[in-house]
Amino acid sequence: MVAVVYSPGQLPLIEFVESDDLFLQDEPDALWFDVLRKLDYRLFQSTAARYYEQLWQFNQQQTQQRNERREDPPAANPETQQQATVRLLFDRPTLDENAAVLYRLPPCETPSISIRPATLHPGVTPLRFAGRPPKCFFAMFRAFLGVTLAGQPGEPQFVHQKLRENPAFARTCGFTIPRVDKPERQSDIPSLRKLQQFDQIMTQNGLWAAVALDRVAANLRDGTVQVESTLVHDTTHYLAYSSMQVIDLPGLPACDEGVPEPAAGDLTTVVAEKAVERLADGQGGHPPAAPELTPSTAGLSSAAAKARSDSPAAAKAAQTLEKPEKTAAGNKSAKPSKKSKRSKKNRKSHPRTTKACRGKDRDHCDHEWINADDGVGTVVKSTGKMYWGHKASTLGFPRQEVLLDAVPMSDAASHDSQSLLPHLKRLFQRHPDLKGIINRVLDDGAADDAKLKAAVQEDLGIEVLAPINPRRRGPIRNDMPRGIDHLTPRGVPVCRAGYPFELVGVRHDTEHFLFHAPKDEQDQSVCQGCGLRVGCYRGQSGGRQVTIPQSRLPWLDPEFPQLSKRFLKAMARRTSIERLHKLMKFDLGDDRLTKRGNDAFQARLDKTLLAMHVLLAYKG
Repeated sequence: MVAVVYSPGQLPLIEFVESDDLFLQDEPDALWFDVLRKLDYRLFQSTAARYYEQLWQFNQQQTQQRNERREDPPAANPETQQQATVRLLFDRPTLDENAAVLYRLPPCETPSISIRPATLHPGVTPLRFAGRPPKCFFAMFRAFLGVTLAGQPGEPQFVHQKLRENPAFARTCGFTIPRVDKPERQSDIPSLRKLQQFDQIMTQNGLWAAVALDRVAANLRDGTVQVESTLVHDTTHYLAYSSMQVIDLPGLPACDEGVPEPAAGDLTTVVAEKAVERLADGQGGHPPAAPELTPSTAGLSSAAAKARSDSPAAAKAAQTLEKPEKTAAGNKSAKPSKKSKRSKKNRKSHPRTTKACRGKDRDHCDHEWINADDGVGTVVKSTGKMYWGHKASTLGFPRQEVLLDAVPMSDAASHDSQSLLPHLKRLFQRHPDLKGIINRVLDDGAADDAKLKAAVQEDLGIEVLAPINPRRRGPIRNDMPRGIDHLTPRGVPVCRAGYPFELVGVRHDTEHFLFHAPKDEQDQSVCQGCGLRVGCYRGQSGGRQVTIPQSRLPWLDPEFPQLSKRFLKAMARRTSIERLHKLMKFDLGDDRLTKRGNDAFQARLDKTLLAMHVLLAYKG
């Protein structure tokens, strides 16, 4: 008897080479071809084992749930759609201070089987006692990775299209081309449903995140990515694949007169009662990027009204709401624009409430009401520039322009600064070797907050550098030194001739900032040829110098002033995060999402991070 034992290192006796493969091998723009061919499958054997375990668990759960629903149908869900909308609305981090700012993967169940990773190879799948054998993990994994490397989103529909229209891509991944009028083989190109199932299992069980984490850790460990002492942080948004609903809340005068009060049980009334109950309980919340919700006195239940009257904070809010407002008829100077601005404060954008089922009677089935697109929100970029999308927090090394981690924010409407501290903690949990090496993080103006900087310094020992954010601070014009017209919101003195001065130093003994006039193209002070020199500069050479007390510029750090050249030189590398965002959203994907929910968004970010670090480790 002759026993045939499979050896993964054994070379095939006959290898067929197609002309397409020879062309792609010499094509420098087809980088994905060489990367996939040289990809070492042994680096992903542990992930393959976890995938097959979760696939078996998924099939068992689906069978069990079908049997249970057939034998003992569950009771109908008593929660109405309006009640669910209120529950989901007030669970958002912008309204609940106890909610996590960053998205967290839910824990997955431990499978009841165990597979040894060393037994898995391309084309070799675990044995099954019944049913058809599964598709090869390594082939499907290469397909998703290859599509991302080719510049398209790593989503099932794009992968399926690429496999069908490009036979060379399918062969490189490890699939065979279906034969006409012949039985299907296990190695043939999978259907769209199989690819969707693969992506679903990888997403729900955090396998995309795990494999991306392994590649980042491996590149840090073997020196492919050099560890830097400075990080760069920022947020970026992706356009959502969903629509929003705007919840109108009563409480302030409406734009149109004659609008009837909401009836008891209406969505606006239920939301108003919920807001008053939270206010009466003393619950706070993060400062929302979108306008705050304002409860109304109309349509409130007696219990909510009593809670409002018993709470000092709620009573103060009620007094503010119950102040009589002058109408346009009673005040000739009233402007419609102000009225419209006030009315907008009563609105909150929110995803639609739905159920994950396709039944006819969805209002009375047993499924739970959920957000149609969990984590989506209004991303405010500037005045009048807003997007309905998801927001991700990113961290990377600025000198090498390498992305280290990307995670969605639980609510895209959250302020950008809220993601910095929890994201740094998450990074050190995933890569503990970086703790103690990182001592500085560069951020944009959203992180220009004294409390945030102090918290990051106290908890992690990291210095936060951020440019001055004047917010709503206006120019200072009173009590100016001789010849100075005003101080800008950032704290820069501007003379009467319109020249902004430059910071040259700090006098710590007298607690003053020292500024001097700039120089022209001939390296001469602008004061020498200034027509307003009389009454301003009295010297014969040089230029005007002024000192500003530190008490007038409390937002400037005397130890490391944000207007100094030293600070600007340190902040010069912050723009590297913008190039990383461009690489994530356009070179390795798209800025428009094709799936809904933060779990799918996290998977998209993990696929992009994986592709980046596979390219970094690639040696052509």
